[in-house]
Amino acid sequence: MRKYFLLSSFLLFTASSFSQTDSVETFFAFRITDYTVKLSDTATVVQVNIPGAWPVKIKNEQPAVLKYRYENNKPIDTSIIGFGRCHLIKQEFNYFTIIHKKKITPEQGNLLYTKITVPCLNNGLLFKTGSHAIHFTRVTDEQFYYPVEIFSLNKQKETQLLDSMVADIHYTGKAMKQQTDGQDQVIKGGLYNGKGLFEAMQQVTREELGEFLEYVIARPSKYAGNVWKIAEVFATWMVGETPRVIK
Repeated sequence: MRKYFLLSSFLLFTASSFSQTDSVETFFAFRITDYTVKLSDTATVVQVNIPGAWPVKIKNEQPAVLKYRYENNKPIDTSIIGFGRCHLIKQEFNYFTIIHKKKITPEQGNLLYTKITVPCLNNGLLFKTGSHAIHFTRVTDEQFYYPVEIFSLNKQKETQLLDSMVADIHYTGKAMKQQTDGQDQVIKGGLYNGKGLFEAMQQVTREELGEFLEYVIARPSKYAGNVWKIAEVFATWMVGETPRVIK
């Protein structure tokens, strides 16, 4: 068990900084597809689809960890399912043989963490959240960016995207305030203690959004592998006393 613990700790660690080289190695999460082949009671082949437009490479025999993904309306279970290696790469599809306990069957949407090689890039907040397969949208479900864009973001472009997210939080807070549908509440604790939720949402800054994203990066289990409306998940953080990373 000790070697499994060490392997999982190693694989789930995301590098905090990159050196300026021709390529970078880092750990990344992918949701597995619905293609699974059970080899035995304790071994299953799973598939990861990496679109051709993604500048991502996985090496043959690359180790991996398979984890459960948090799903709404279900008990939180983000534990490890099993461990394995990539045994076949065929165009956009990567196949991993996962060793797991009996009576466990990997399923579509489980998260596979493995090391990838990518071009040199700006290791910003959106790449770090993206490395856990986390994606944010507007309250209208429109995308702020396509997932592939995290591999080419520079600081200026990321700042623009973060400002767009802040604007969406402002818009949502204002719209909800105008609806007066009874969902407003006084926040107790955290950065916004004593403030009305919808009023506070209209005053959120980019720096505060950054603190939320840093918390998500540090505690990704509930967020990993899912698409979230930034205004909704940020509001949940606000009323949850804004837990933050201690620097």
